[in-house]
Amino acid sequence: MEISYFREFVVLAETRNFGEAAERLFIGQSSLSKHIKTLETQLGQPLFVRTSRKVDLTPFGEVMLPYAQSIARLQYEYETAAFNFCNRDTAPLEIATIPVMAHYGLIDALMQFKQDHPSLQVNIHEADSLVARELLLDRTCELVFYRESQAYMERDPEKERQMVKLPFVTDRLLAVLPPEHPLCEAAGLELSQLEGESFAMFPPGTLPYNVCMRACQEAGFLPNVIFTSNNLEAILDTVRRGSCVALLFTHHMNFPHRVDFGDHPPFVEVPVVPAIKTSLYLCHRKGEPLSAAAAYFIEYCKQVKTRFDETAAN
Repeated sequence: MEISYFREFVVLAETRNFGEAAERLFIGQSSLSKHIKTLETQLGQPLFVRTSRKVDLTPFGEVMLPYAQSIARLQYEYETAAFNFCNRDTAPLEIATIPVMAHYGLIDALMQFKQDHPSLQVNIHEADSLVARELLLDRTCELVFYRESQAYMERDPEKERQMVKLPFVTDRLLAVLPPEHPLCEAAGLELSQLEGESFAMFPPGTLPYNVCMRACQEAGFLPNVIFTSNNLEAILDTVRRGSCVALLFTHHMNFPHRVDFGDHPPFVEVPVVPAIKTSLYLCHRKGEPLSAAAAYFIEYCKQVKTRFDETAAN
């Protein structure tokens, strides 16, 4: 019996959706379905009732879930112990990641990994996605957290084909407005409705800036950008003061320290329609063997990705 199938069972039980579970596990949906069916055959009873939109645990699945959780935890613990023993003299693991790491749960992920593997040195390089891609391809870094952009794919598709991309999170573009703005009550807004506004954005050359500029141009206008900064809090403070609006992604608004704004939030988030989405991936170079540390970090992300998603959602 394949022990890792129990972890897949646990994640599917948490998400109740094959697509979401497969994304968290970094595997294909068809592979996940095959693994669950194999596990059900070996255990002798179905674990899930499948419908067109979701899956639910069967009574047998409810009984088996606590055991599967224990097996998954034990597997991670013994694999971690074995890795630490066998890789005491491993070379440092170099990882590049996007700015505003905390809003994506990446600081928690990396710090927990360091804590679990005290003998392993992990070096973090913060960089915009285009720079991070170069750090990966020139072998400065072995892994990168990379935000995909249609513009980057079009600019140099060959470089995109040199990477293996494992989905981490998906973002959606938001308009962030001061609370007195007339569009604050809207359930969604088209970018063309913001023509004539003043904007705060991340600096030119960064992926968020390029995505937002391209989206505005496709909506028929060139935005009047009056403030740019790599400091997310500075952008939000500019909006709070009523000086402008901002275009940010959903995870930018996940405050790491759970700020409580009470009954008077300093800004309002309105989704842009039609939806404009980007995805954040954990990437490595295609066709090259991974170091033991890099391979184990990827497995670590599979184990705890559910925890990252819950952290980012709070």
